[in-house]
Amino acid sequence: MKPLSEKLAQLSVEANNTEDRVTKAQSEVREKLEQQREEARAQAEQALAKVSQRVDEAKGEARTRFNALQAKVDSDFDNMKQRATEKREKFESWQPNNYANDKEADALAAIDCAIASTRLADLQTLDAISARAEADTRAEQVQDQPTLA
Repeated sequence: MKPLSEKLAQLSVEANNTEDRVTKAQSEVREKLEQQREEARAQAEQALAKVSQRVDEAKGEARTRFNALQAKVDSDFDNMKQRATEKREKFESWQPNNYANDKEADALAAIDCAIASTRLADLQTLDAISARAEADTRAEQVQDQPTLA
């Protein structure tokens, strides 16, 4: 039977490995999100550059009408973007938070289970030691008794 301290050391190693994996996963999520944001930003800048180029090409009255239209489109786009951002932020704060709460509850339950298992292992180990001591004591008593013939 492995000593309790050896099993506890193994549990500690597993806990450290789990903590390392959690930290790595959180970092990867942030990096991926930042990459997606950069790609979206670059695409938006390209689209705005095309619009700006077309504005520069327009002349006279068409340019004036286009500038007014562009101002309206920009305003509408900004309003739409702001509303979408607010809705997205509300959803993004609720949905992942809800999921995170569920996963944290699962993790806490698993940790509680590990603690209970450790305590049960402690109790079982002490019971095994006690049983072994009792068996040894009885074996010695049997050897010390004279045999009746």
